[in-house]
Amino acid sequence: MPEVQGQEGTHAKGRPPPSEAVREAVTMALYVCIVLGAEFVAVADRADEEASTVGAIWGTAVGVALAHVFAFNLAARLFAGGKVAPGTRRAAWAQLGAAAAVAAILSVPFLFLSLGPALDVSGYLLAGLIGVTAYVASREAGASRARSLVDGLIALAVAMAVVSVKVGLSGH
Repeated sequence: MPEVQGQEGTHAKGRPPPSEAVREAVTMALYVCIVLGAEFVAVADRADEEASTVGAIWGTAVGVALAHVFAFNLAARLFAGGKVAPGTRRAAWAQLGAAAAVAAILSVPFLFLSLGPALDVSGYLLAGLIGVTAYVASREAGASRARSLVDGLIALAVAMAVVSVKVGLSGH
């Protein structure tokens, strides 16, 4: 999320810019959405029951987040001489929380719908999460509603392209 600087370290809306933890949470939410989108496209025809599909959603979301947090913290330790700053720890927890939030949102349709419709609704939720996250981040950066809408739509289009490439390269 680009930072828009106004006066001396303030955000375009007169507030301080988002913290590292907020930026990392947004990044993780978008990343998990893209990975899960590719997974849905690649394995949707092989899903056989709601419980195992929800397990795959949570396993993917939490697994991706844990792998990223491990690499993130390892790199932070290496670059900081073995110490991790409190802000870096907050960012790691925010990433895990964002991944869990995405998984929780995508799990809801499986509580109320059969497998096929739940997969469809979750796919739309993924797309919506990407667009809404980009819209909100853009608005927080001080962009107008119209510009933020364009940013959300562009993020959605790019995410769909990334998912398509990932699925195409994996042969599914």
